[in-house]
Amino acid sequence: MDKLILGLSTTGVGMLVVFSGLVILIVCISVMTVFTGRKKPAKAAPAPVKTAPAPVPEPTAEPAEEDADDLSVVAAITAAIAAIWQEEGHDSGFVVRRVRRVQNGSARAHAAREEQIFSHF
Repeated sequence: MDKLILGLSTTGVGMLVVFSGLVILIVCISVMTVFTGRKKPAKAAPAPVKTAPAPVPEPTAEPAEEDADDLSVVAAITAAIAAIWQEEGHDSGFVVRRVRRVQNGSARAHAAREEQIFSHF
């Protein structure tokens, strides 16, 4: 019977310590939020998002077939990023200035990068 009481009291003290630590952590985060001036995001309906006009590319000579593929990849990446930011409500003049292909690195690094990218689908 003494072991049961000891076990229950140890469990009670452990739970009390954990929950009081969580309460202290919540209070600290709330105080830090007040000092930094950040506000909690509103759960209300999002305001209409102003979309910036798409930048007009300068006319250039006909790109080679390989360059055309690269330009379509850049356009797709830019459109995807803009769509995601628009859903999240970011109102910034985001512009993709450069996209470069990463060829260096080991096969293991390449596989890890692909796994990281495709794990979100």
